[in-house]
Amino acid sequence: MFQVSLPLPPYGDLESSLQTRREQYQAVLEEMAKEISGLMSSFSIRASVKFRVKSAQSLYEKLLRRARGTSPPTDVIVPTDLLGIRIVTPFLAGIRSIEDQIDAHFKVREKQRKGDDLGFKEFGYESLHYLITCPDPISRQCGADPDTIIEIQIRTLLQDAWAEVEHELIYKSEASPLDEPIRRRLAAINANLNLADIMFQEIRDYQRSLKEQLKQRRHAFWDKVNASNLSPFEPETRHLEPESPTLPRYADQKLLEGLIAHNRGDHDLAILLYTEILDNETRPEVLAIVHLHRGMAHFTLDRFDEAFRDFEAAVEADPANDKGYLYLGVVEATVGTPRRALEYLEMALERDPYSLDALMERAKLRYDTGNLESCAEDCRSILAIDPEHTKALELLEMCR
Repeated sequence: MFQVSLPLPPYGDLESSLQTRREQYQAVLEEMAKEISGLMSSFSIRASVKFRVKSAQSLYEKLLRRARGTSPPTDVIVPTDLLGIRIVTPFLAGIRSIEDQIDAHFKVREKQRKGDDLGFKEFGYESLHYLITCPDPISRQCGADPDTIIEIQIRTLLQDAWAEVEHELIYKSEASPLDEPIRRRLAAINANLNLADIMFQEIRDYQRSLKEQLKQRRHAFWDKVNASNLSPFEPETRHLEPESPTLPRYADQKLLEGLIAHNRGDHDLAILLYTEILDNETRPEVLAIVHLHRGMAHFTLDRFDEAFRDFEAAVEADPANDKGYLYLGVVEATVGTPRRALEYLEMALERDPYSLDALMERAKLRYDTGNLESCAEDCRSILAIDPEHTKALELLEMCR
């Protein structure tokens, strides 16, 4: 363990002592960074890992401050941030995930949430700090002391940006009454960064919730399709396709409420919520999205005429919307008009030749009408995109 005896040695002696160990410390941090990066990756945590050995100049300046403020007097100072690792994650929720892994996989000597003591009117440096003992395998591999201390700091991107600014403009500067206006401006900036962190996390949580609700709704719709048209296949797990762009604020919250009602089986409430959006929006891209969702709810209730009108309204609002044409084809196939169904599926594939759903629906339609050669061609197109598509493999075998 690196320690400095008081009174402080001359700067040159400290620099020389640190230099003899710098290569060893650098090797320890490189191995630790690999260990932490692998840990983050294995748990699907988005984070970047940086590290540094403190410079002799920064260390000596800190030791001077510590020596002047040591009370009661002590014989030695142990710098705990000599070896530093910083883990930066995009969102606030990532901090908790990283914290769980550090707690579980390393020997923690100390844990401190910087900024927790700030009042609700105060804004300042925020970060989660750990002091850990270097793991035995790494200390042995690098020839380091077994009780080597490593500081780990965990922050969001915005917390990290503030920390860099604060370090230069506040921490390293001399206090002066003339600095007060500057400090107030910096506090205002930090307050905005804190708010931005919270808003980013709220947006992220909303997007994840919306994605999950869309996924559930999509699976339920295709289960209904397979049950309605007496397909020879069991309901399948559908391929996830890119979702529509994020909606404006009023519409996105209403859409999420509608999807939740839709997924719990309250289709009439879902239709009511979708209708509220349509009554308050005029933008074509919004109208197309919501008409699709309302049409799916009508379809689930066997209201095929209403579903058809919604899907038709979706493609009128957005003629490039391949899903609208796909769902029009599904309705026509369900009510027993295969020729019109095929026309709509062709239009869907003109807009997205790689739509697995449209290719699969056309393949099943061609199979049902006895066009086995074209059915097999569609199946091969699906398998060229997804070689593990089980329903395409089954249908291709049936075409032989």
